[in-house]
Amino acid sequence: MIPTPLRLAASLLTLALLAACGGEDPAVSAPTEPPDPLAARGIAVTTGAAAGYVEDQACKLCHSSLFRDYQEVGMAQSFFRPTDERMMEDFAAAPFYHPPSQSYYALHRDGEDLLFRRYQQDAAGAPINLFERKVDWVVGSGHTSRLYLYQTPNGELYQFPLAWYTQGAGWAMAPGYDNPNHEGVLRRVRRECMFCHNAYPEVPTGSDAYGMPHTYPQGLPQGTGCQRCHGPGAAHLRAAYGTPDDDAAIRAAIVNPGRLAPERRDDVCNQCHLQASVVLFGVRRFERDDYSFRPGEPLSDFLLKVDVEEADQTRDERFEINHHPYRLYQSRCFLESRAADPTEGMSCLTCHDPHRKVPERRRKTHYRDACLSCHTVEACTLESMGAAGNPQGIDPQDCVACHMPPRRTQDVVHVLMTDHKIQRRPPSEAERLAPREERVPVVTEVNFLTSDAPTQTLGEIYRTSTVLRARAASPAVNVLYPLILETDFEALPPYIDAIRALLQQRRFAEAETMMTEALARHPDHPLLLDWQGILLSALGRPTEAIDALQRAVTLDGHRPEAEYNLGGLLLNQGETEAAIGWLQSALAARPNIAAAHFFLGSAYVRQGKIDEALAAYRRTLEVDPKHTRAYLALGQTLLARAKDGDREEALRWWRHGARVAQPAAPVREALAQVEPRP
Repeated sequence: MIPTPLRLAASLLTLALLAACGGEDPAVSAPTEPPDPLAARGIAVTTGAAAGYVEDQACKLCHSSLFRDYQEVGMAQSFFRPTDERMMEDFAAAPFYHPPSQSYYALHRDGEDLLFRRYQQDAAGAPINLFERKVDWVVGSGHTSRLYLYQTPNGELYQFPLAWYTQGAGWAMAPGYDNPNHEGVLRRVRRECMFCHNAYPEVPTGSDAYGMPHTYPQGLPQGTGCQRCHGPGAAHLRAAYGTPDDDAAIRAAIVNPGRLAPERRDDVCNQCHLQASVVLFGVRRFERDDYSFRPGEPLSDFLLKVDVEEADQTRDERFEINHHPYRLYQSRCFLESRAADPTEGMSCLTCHDPHRKVPERRRKTHYRDACLSCHTVEACTLESMGAAGNPQGIDPQDCVACHMPPRRTQDVVHVLMTDHKIQRRPPSEAERLAPREERVPVVTEVNFLTSDAPTQTLGEIYRTSTVLRARAASPAVNVLYPLILETDFEALPPYIDAIRALLQQRRFAEAETMMTEALARHPDHPLLLDWQGILLSALGRPTEAIDALQRAVTLDGHRPEAEYNLGGLLLNQGETEAAIGWLQSALAARPNIAAAHFFLGSAYVRQGKIDEALAAYRRTLEVDPKHTRAYLALGQTLLARAKDGDREEALRWWRHGARVAQPAAPVREALAQVEPRP
């Protein structure tokens, strides 16, 4: 120990040095913050809408075994870059031909890139309307299927129409695309979709609010990591580094779903896995943003799940790919065990350890052991049934094969999934495995799935908003529109739902009333101003419409829709040069706006830039091969130019458009005028 006089001398020396350097008297200076142990170790912590999250690799530091095992679970492989080591698909396969859309689809390797290609064939069998784009992201572990996405310069994500189906080891149309009028390469990936397919991204506070653009950073997380079930990990790490001997404090700083009350534990799984109907996902509470749910809170405080009645099948008959808890909750095993003991009764965790994938060789005994935690061996009569009672030759040790057999799902028709409704006598093999075609459910009634949902007027507003988000043409707006006005509603989301529906249904007078009310509460909301521009244009007030659209793009420079709308309106007003600028700006952010390419072509025709116009019209059809006006304009422009080969080229496009455009009749009429029928 240093003697007291020497300690005093050392203190005086320190003060002298501080004074010489201009330092403050320690007695009056503000206390310094202790260094952040995460920053000191180079561990980044997210801020913004989803604050307090860390890289999943940080979890590996203490939980290496769990982390390693979790990488084999489908959730950890739910979203990733298309690197060679993670791909299982047959990229050398012949292009997949889809007769309803008369298009060929393929994915192939080009060096380090994975490319998507879609094209059609003209009357001579030559490729036409070729669209090629790099795949930026892959969705799905490949246990059953995989989907593919591309990202635009402004950060939006769009889905390609082709999917890989592992069970058949082949290519086919992605769910919802097996029809002639599918969305092509224009199906936008909304935050509600990404919510269940990946970890939260780091985005600014408020950017995940309803009505904000569905954009994502270029550097997204890869996979549904540890913290979607355990909550943000930064506080847990800080506790571990700051008080390593205080186990209670360390555990208290993170959520362990297994120690939550049964309802809250179930909600951790149900945030993604409980979807009663593919048609209607449900609606977030109006005051909540997309990335605001945290494990441990009631799911119904964040999201109001809904169930539906359909015209052609009962609730018990409906079986969709995301029906694991929905079907389980209809099972006698679940209902009776939870009634007997809510804490120890059946749950997802009875059979599934979310950290580990059960090896194939152990699955029969693993799930059998779960069954035997309630049932006895003597209760199973399969062994005594003999061949006549067991025509499928089911192993008596395999409880799942008999009572939870796989079935073909009704929404993803190329996939077989385990039916989690535990039944004593499930449907026959022929019924379960029979091929299906995609269907559009006819919904006759919508109800909340849980009893803690809002009732009366507020409940009706939530229910009708849910319907309108799935189908803006629905007459549900006739309920929502007056309810909002009568109650002088404050929250913005139902206004957005009502205005969108009224605009789509061309009910402009009612839309203007609703717009006035919405803007009185949110005068600087870019989406409202964009839609106000559309509305005022439809009402024949172009000057006011241009003012509204210019305000929208000034307030938010990330809205290519507003730039496109402004460009189109300026073009209609004869301001060609200004229109071209806005259309090009919109396309720089989102190159797949087919209508922007079309209007750009029209603007170039006005300026006499025919080559540029033809290129713009062709690009329109690459993005949207059904675009009737682009076929007409392309052919007319070629015929007007009348260079060598232009007439045959015009006829080529019109012959093709007469087959694939929607509607095709105008193209057929144009073709008949220049190509007499034999």
